[in-house]
Amino acid sequence: MRTLRCGSIAAIISLVTACSGGGPEQAGLLPAKQLRDRSREAPVACRDLRSMRELNRDLRVVKNPRTGDSLEYAVVGEGAKRDEVLVFFPGTGQTIADWPMQMITNSKYSPNIVRAIGYRAGEDATVSLCHEYRLVFFDYPGVGVTPYRATATHDAVASDVDAMLQRVGQRFGIATDTVDPVGWSLGTAFSLKYAFLSPVSRPQRNIHDLFLIAAGPGGSEQAQVDADNAACVTSLFDAAETATGSLGNEIKGNLTKLLFPYKGQTPKENGTNSNCTATISSQSVTLNVTPDCTIVNGCKGFTDLGFLGLETYPWKRSKGVSGSTYILQRHQDNDFDVAYCAKAGTGFRSEDCTAYGPIEQSIADGGVCRTDTSNPDRPVSSNCVRLNVTGNVMLYDGFEDIFTQWTYDRALERGLNAVRPGIAQLQLYPGGANHGLMMQHPRWVQTNIQKALAR
Repeated sequence: MRTLRCGSIAAIISLVTACSGGGPEQAGLLPAKQLRDRSREAPVACRDLRSMRELNRDLRVVKNPRTGDSLEYAVVGEGAKRDEVLVFFPGTGQTIADWPMQMITNSKYSPNIVRAIGYRAGEDATVSLCHEYRLVFFDYPGVGVTPYRATATHDAVASDVDAMLQRVGQRFGIATDTVDPVGWSLGTAFSLKYAFLSPVSRPQRNIHDLFLIAAGPGGSEQAQVDADNAACVTSLFDAAETATGSLGNEIKGNLTKLLFPYKGQTPKENGTNSNCTATISSQSVTLNVTPDCTIVNGCKGFTDLGFLGLETYPWKRSKGVSGSTYILQRHQDNDFDVAYCAKAGTGFRSEDCTAYGPIEQSIADGGVCRTDTSNPDRPVSSNCVRLNVTGNVMLYDGFEDIFTQWTYDRALERGLNAVRPGIAQLQLYPGGANHGLMMQHPRWVQTNIQKALAR
């Protein structure tokens, strides 16, 4: 089984070995209650936010009659600047509870966040996306109270998000005619496909800016799938497929910690250039590097909150992302990397798709570029589709990303700009940052998103 570039599996599936779960917020603090689907018809106010897991009290569920899929979702924010909607596409194994609070708001408009686990005063931004815009968070099918469906392809989820936005407009009285997809890791593939398909299938809805955090090269790695992963990431993901019990927990815990730079890591040590390796026996895992998981860099707060999310209803019901849903996400990522779809058809359908390797779910999951990875450290993306966005495609990453080398973001930037000059812009954090960029440096991410939206 191939490995993923997307690294949040450990934080969501199992954090037993990665965190303590103590502090002022204890697991199970919130009551396990059924989702309120008819009670309140107003977005959650910024002033009411403390931690993302507390949005469990404000989740709604929408079923898309076109696909049969269901999504649970939450709507947040005042829209003080304008009713522009930011839709957040999760990474592998990620739930709504795992988005960093300090990436979407600050203590001025959400004063309660200072009392939450993981809050860092130095990451308090001067802007609040929550205050200025409308934010929509959702879980993929198979999470929480929604049923798993093996037919939940990239195309189907794009249709599901469209149905969700239609429902948001009706239920909350919010204009959803201008949307900004925000994707992290695996979510960059889903948000790319949504931004590709929506202008054809829902032309009255404008896709403004597209934000891709820790992205890949746009798909179809024709020479070497997973050329972007460090050896330790590849080994751990491979082992996580079958490992159970304490060994499985240790593997997933290490993957979580490696979302952040390890001790002594330099900008030259990323992806296949990294000296990070992992040795897995039948009973233990040995890394040749030491993860740097502290309060200061945000790693400990992230893992602690991930554990609490697993203990919170409704995510407790499916143990975060269920095993079958996680395997499906791996298949979806595989197909994005081995296939290419040249045309967006109506009805949220990818067309003219070509496969360059074994398909695990659907050829329509294919990416939006052809990418040559003959030299795994210098990928070249070409024949990228023309994305019909009115703003820009913003790519954010760090030099130290061992899950997805920053050169893969650069390949996507160049490939998209070859079709529409100037549409894509890559911004790299000017310091230490790995795949967990938005957890490690949420202020930087939020500030740059706001700057792009304000243009």
